[in-house]
Amino acid sequence: MIYKLKKIFRIILNRDNIGLQNFQDCNAVLLERFANHGLNNFLNFSFDLLKTNTLSYVNSMRFSPSSFEYLYSSSCTKPNIYSSAYACMILSIFNVLNELTEVEKLEWAKYFNNFQNKEDGLFYDKSIINFDYINADWWGARHLTIHLIGAFVALGQRPKYQFNYLKNYYNLTYLKAWLDEKDWLGKFPHSDDIDNKIMNIVLALQYQRDYWNDYKAGMAVKFVQEYLIEKINPDTGMWGYYNINDKNELSRMIQFSYHIFAMYFYDNIDICNKEKIIDYTLKTQNIYGGFGVMLNSSACEDIDSIDILIRLSNLTSYRRNDIVLALKKAFIWILVNQNEDGGYVFRRNEPMFYGNEQMYSGRNRSAMFPTWFRTLTIAHLSNFFGRSEFNIIRAPSY
Repeated sequence: MIYKLKKIFRIILNRDNIGLQNFQDCNAVLLERFANHGLNNFLNFSFDLLKTNTLSYVNSMRFSPSSFEYLYSSSCTKPNIYSSAYACMILSIFNVLNELTEVEKLEWAKYFNNFQNKEDGLFYDKSIINFDYINADWWGARHLTIHLIGAFVALGQRPKYQFNYLKNYYNLTYLKAWLDEKDWLGKFPHSDDIDNKIMNIVLALQYQRDYWNDYKAGMAVKFVQEYLIEKINPDTGMWGYYNINDKNELSRMIQFSYHIFAMYFYDNIDICNKEKIIDYTLKTQNIYGGFGVMLNSSACEDIDSIDILIRLSNLTSYRRNDIVLALKKAFIWILVNQNEDGGYVFRRNEPMFYGNEQMYSGRNRSAMFPTWFRTLTIAHLSNFFGRSEFNIIRAPSY
């Protein structure tokens, strides 16, 4: 099987050596799925089949035929707003939202708005509220708001209230003090999700600026963008000072920077040191085509590197052939993570607890978050390779 896979890869990717010499050390189950599912679906890729299968899974998570409520996975018993946002964005990617009437779109937006708090503008679903929901940024209220921005834009609607929780950040003295709390000459462990918080705050500010014509929000965005440019590590073109020879630290640097780059990509601000960023991002790809230290790389690790490579490839011809090769391999790997029910896993062969027991998925069970994130990844990859069936909206969101 190993020899056959190497030969097929050479034919598909037109390259003799793609770094598969360590296949002997790979997990046999993962290797078999790679060959029989990912590779096969890549060779016979069909947008219509992918759409049918993915939407079949999304529909299976719908709590009732007449509502906008969705379960997170088959491991859960109660619907929540997060899952509904993912369903909305998946339907948007496949252009299915256009089949809804304007009344139906308005009703879906009203469903979201039922959870919005007038005082701060955040959204609170009692079924999933816990300590992390209030305090974290890798998941929770601020994180959810960025997802809902994508859903509202896709629906052509707006939240009922503005994002009042952002107003502290209008004070540039406060904003600078908040950013100064971090040691930008150090490195940021996974336990420090300041990258997620910056992303959550700034993208919400960009929405406030663009959709509510909020001048002060725009000034705050400009301040953060200029501040963080000054904090870039010139040796890597990214943030933090990591040991780039350590695969774990290199991966963390890419993930951290992906979250920060989002504010610049949305505003079409040129990225400096593109060549260095591409070099280091390509180094994060493993032998299966995913982008992580572990061979069963996650939906987050994969899109973080893929998004950077695709966006920078539109700005420079540097290592174009290497990027094309890497993204073909990545396309196959993303398809490895689709289940027979049409949904996707976050990380193959592992369960995932996503902030709350009602956002849990058992081992190799599909879930709404990875189904949306990996579908978005496929959409970006397909567009990169010249296909135009997918709909990727422009919004200050993921």
